[in-house]
Amino acid sequence: MDQLRRLLGLLGKSSPGAPPTVARIEALVHSVDRAGQRTTLTVHGTPRPLPADVEVAAYRIVQEALTNTVKHAQAATVAVELDWRQDTLMIGVTDDGRGHTGGSGHGLVGIRERAAACGGSAAFGPGSGRRGFAVAVRLPGAAS
Repeated sequence: MDQLRRLLGLLGKSSPGAPPTVARIEALVHSVDRAGQRTTLTVHGTPRPLPADVEVAAYRIVQEALTNTVKHAQAATVAVELDWRQDTLMIGVTDDGRGHTGGSGHGLVGIRERAAACGGSAAFGPGSGRRGFAVAVRLPGAAS
């Protein structure tokens, strides 16, 4: 329990005065990996500037998905994927854990609301081969 509290504390920290951005997702993923849950980040395409609300939403969505994985999934591995497309940033977070456990899903609601607030969408469900859990988010990728 102490290790879980420390990890969740790491997930909740951000630099004072600096809003979280997509560029900081790599450090977030590494902090979860260093805490003991094998976590990887894969980036496809070329990162580019995003509107400020999308930057924050992307970071917070990954943060919430990782928090859910740590708290509920009992997963051995987690994969975070950022796929930069022409006008869209696709975010995927998948794990090999026990899948959705029927909890209240407040974190998932928050992910969906963050995505929608900046013109995106979110979907959730069983991972590949019906193992684990997957979060898939589409966010607008054109800077205003």
